[in-house]
Amino acid sequence: MSNNNTALRSDASKSVLQRYAKAVVHMRQQFARNQFGLVFGAGIGLDFKFPSWIALLERIAKHKDIQANQLIAGTGVNSTTLAQQLFQYYKAKCDVDTSTDHKTSKMREMELRAGWRKIVRECLYKDLPDNINELVRDDKYLKSLLPIIKKSPLTVTYNFDDTLQRLLLQESKKNGERTRGYRTLWSGNVQLNARPGGVIYHPNGFLPHEERERPSDHMVFAEDAFADQLIDSMAGRYASLATHFSQTTCLLIGLSLQDPTLKHLLRQSAIHFPGHFHYFVRFVRDAAKRDVACDNADAAANFNVYNLNTLFLTADEISALATLISADEKDFSAFAQEIVQHWSFRFFVVGSVAAGKSTTVGNFRSMLTQDEWTEQRAPNMEKAPDLLTDDQKNEIDRWVADQVNQKNLNLMNTAYSGIHVIDRAPLDAFAFTLDKTEWPAKAKLLREAITPGLATDRRLVPGHVVFLKNHAGVMAERAISLHKNTTEEKLQTQQDELLHVYKKLKPAIGLTIVNAFQKTPSEVVKEVARVIFNNKYEEADMHQLLLSIEEKGYEA
Repeated sequence: MSNNNTALRSDASKSVLQRYAKAVVHMRQQFARNQFGLVFGAGIGLDFKFPSWIALLERIAKHKDIQANQLIAGTGVNSTTLAQQLFQYYKAKCDVDTSTDHKTSKMREMELRAGWRKIVRECLYKDLPDNINELVRDDKYLKSLLPIIKKSPLTVTYNFDDTLQRLLLQESKKNGERTRGYRTLWSGNVQLNARPGGVIYHPNGFLPHEERERPSDHMVFAEDAFADQLIDSMAGRYASLATHFSQTTCLLIGLSLQDPTLKHLLRQSAIHFPGHFHYFVRFVRDAAKRDVACDNADAAANFNVYNLNTLFLTADEISALATLISADEKDFSAFAQEIVQHWSFRFFVVGSVAAGKSTTVGNFRSMLTQDEWTEQRAPNMEKAPDLLTDDQKNEIDRWVADQVNQKNLNLMNTAYSGIHVIDRAPLDAFAFTLDKTEWPAKAKLLREAITPGLATDRRLVPGHVVFLKNHAGVMAERAISLHKNTTEEKLQTQQDELLHVYKKLKPAIGLTIVNAFQKTPSEVVKEVARVIFNNKYEEADMHQLLLSIEEKGYEA
């Protein structure tokens, strides 16, 4: 067994997959689509003995070029305010020292910036070994994340240091590649259209270990810089990063969610894209000491405010998660079959005409989605069923049966791990057949469409049904705006018939009804997201119900 397969089958991997199967397969799905990225904070440097924020400020205060221990002795001072005070203290000393020179104010400003960066750099890397192997000898998970960093379109780190770059360089040399293995960005208005492969973005600035390497022009370190960054993000200067968060599924590691700019960007994404979610690792040092009630409250707050799914993981489990995300599909599927009941999750969003199905599904494009129909609608489908001739109904019924088969084949062909969100389910067809004596014939038509020729063993793919229930008057108003020829009474009947069908699903917990009445589209999407991410996944057997309708017809 290869080392990669051994790591994949570890106890930590088993624990992570059992607790967070949906999260794992969703991140794997996005990684395979080049729509996945990592976001790092200061927590990843703890194993490498990088100083904490407060420890770094203490080192700066004691630096020979500053010597401002009295500022550190004060209590109740915000850390960014303290950083601002230290910078102003240093600036005042420099102004005194250069009072007699003849340099321009711009030159003095540049020297001040360079001197300040040098101090911060020396304090950041103080007592850390120069050798990268020594630096990361106590690493618990960062090396496991390198395959993801190398293949992701962008990795964001709010840290100043270049540990990620040095690890990528080491990996590149080990593989005999004639490249550094990374590219470093730091400008807030950079165009983030870089090709996948070791692209590291430092929104707060960059201070490399080697002085000969170029640092960023600006650092977000003191209170004024943090305030300016937040203002800039609101004004759109960080539009590229905002776009990244809105189009990429991110895994946040080593962060405390205290950075106001990051919180603003996440909140902005959650408001504008309510069906787009990220994953946030809450580090667990000792699993035995977890407070489950507090953890649940923390997870609920992150979900509601920032569209973050919270994962409570130890260092070994973070490493295992990285291995699960980047594992080969064949190896992962074989492992998943042994550990969990489901590693492919299908959610069928159903409801009457104009209930909001398509709008809702359209908000989950970071998942594998299927639209209502695979082809252009057949003629006359905009009409209510009672306004159709027999020939028109038969033509539409045959077309719908073919569409059911096509969508079912698509689901069968994409049965690999992931989260699927599908607009409409096959059994919707019965709500459009007003004469209930015709239901057995409709069921037979659908069954024959999905089992043509010798493919008699094909079945409707099972999944969890999410029923959007709404007020008929609201649906009628929407239907008119969509050029649907129907009425409030007809839509109420249609909704009742759909409920009649889907309430017969087994097991019954394979159906969730979401009341969309008097809710905004974003609120409905959030309710469906809770079903997808937070509820236990239960599959309903739609094929068995189809056979039952064919045999018994409409049952009151």
